[in-house]
Amino acid sequence: MLKEITGKIQPERWMVIFLWIHILVWTLVPYWVRYALPLDAMEGATWGHQLEWGYDKNPFVNGWLTALAVYLDQYQDWAVYLFSQLSVAICFLAVWQLAKKMVPPIYALLAVFLLEGIQYYNVHSIDFNDNTIELSLWALTALWFYNALKSQSVRDWMLVGLLAGLGMMTKYYTIVLLIPMFLFLLVSPTNRQTFIKPAFYLGMAVFVAVVLPHVIWLFSHDFITVNYAFKRVHSRPTWINHLEYSGRFAWQQVEAFLPAVAMALLFFVGDEPRDHSTRIPVNRFDRLFLLFVGVGPFLLTILLSAFTGMKLRAGWGTPLLSLWGILLMVWLHPPVTVKRFYRFIVLFFVLIASIVVGYSAALVRADEPSSANFPGKVIASVLTQEWRNTYHSAVPYIAGSRWVAGNVAYYSADHPPVYIDWNPRISPWIDEAKLQAKGAIFVWDTTEPREIPSAETLARFKKLGDIKIMRFSWLRNKQSTPVEIAVAFLPPM
Repeated sequence: MLKEITGKIQPERWMVIFLWIHILVWTLVPYWVRYALPLDAMEGATWGHQLEWGYDKNPFVNGWLTALAVYLDQYQDWAVYLFSQLSVAICFLAVWQLAKKMVPPIYALLAVFLLEGIQYYNVHSIDFNDNTIELSLWALTALWFYNALKSQSVRDWMLVGLLAGLGMMTKYYTIVLLIPMFLFLLVSPTNRQTFIKPAFYLGMAVFVAVVLPHVIWLFSHDFITVNYAFKRVHSRPTWINHLEYSGRFAWQQVEAFLPAVAMALLFFVGDEPRDHSTRIPVNRFDRLFLLFVGVGPFLLTILLSAFTGMKLRAGWGTPLLSLWGILLMVWLHPPVTVKRFYRFIVLFFVLIASIVVGYSAALVRADEPSSANFPGKVIASVLTQEWRNTYHSAVPYIAGSRWVAGNVAYYSADHPPVYIDWNPRISPWIDEAKLQAKGAIFVWDTTEPREIPSAETLARFKKLGDIKIMRFSWLRNKQSTPVEIAVAFLPPM
């Protein structure tokens, strides 16, 4: 019966259609409705202006991939949005391939479709950042870990090492995936045989080779990225934090997954009799794999927070739910019929359309300021032209707050490097002596106290010109209080 249903539905065809729709829609919609890149994507572009083995907040993969996207689209934004959706699509493909090894193709397809209803895979994926990149690397690592355990081939273990290394070099949070993977190797004598296989250690060598340049970089940069990570999770040592942060994070992930559960339950609606022959047979190895690799990172995160009291942020859960669609199929084994499937497809695409329309309307009819409507292009054009008129040369540097200076640098025709917060630890690629000699535009948001340079900072630049306040209207929401920035020119010597 299930084979007949699969033949009529043709899951492979639907998978291709879905991937194309997802990539096109979520690439073109933000490109059309946003006037500026999202916050994290802009930060990645600032980092990627110079290829380093690490940056102040993240290892190198984020900055390098954003640099490639910017190079391809020449600061036109579309490739940055495309790279985000390619990461999501790769995640979908990896989940699809892994699911097909465990369940029939029709259920593998549904395991992927359910993910589209989760915010991490639609609206939140627009911002090309470490969380979005993790989607692809996390799912690929899980897939090839499964393959390597089955084949014990050198190629598969080396791919596991490569993907796990790139995941760590995207975000240290990948460690919560690697620990359950290691524990899974210990659960049975068959898995423990891996430790006597040379292929496993070759994979470990690849992992070390990928992360080693960043480790060396950390030693010469005061472990700035590690310190930032610890600062992000630090909280006041009170007993309530152990319960609050872990409990809140757990609920945030469950809440994010609820739309997927609701979509799966659609198959139980209707008066068609259930065919129990469609129950999904899943062997013990696959069930344990899904438990350790699919649920393990989530549980480990909760336990770490409950034990240490560390602060968690909802977005860190972005890759955690990637295998939960498969888990839901195994647990619910919904009664799939051709009629129910096509009813699901209609509602599925209605849901996608509703999310797209809602997202677009929220930006187009914005009542409050939004990064999507930030006048970065206007500010960059005005300041670049004023510099050129004054000094008859390209803008050599932008110095200032991360968001405003990043926008000016990215959208300026000269695309100068950014001296973030006038801080050599944060921007080690900047030689301050050269900046003093060549000059720079100083810029910051006057309404953000944290972004205003201190008197000590300004004193370092003795030739800095007068500070003037400039105001720019938000795009679309013209009635909002204008963007107010402070600008000063450091003249070239």
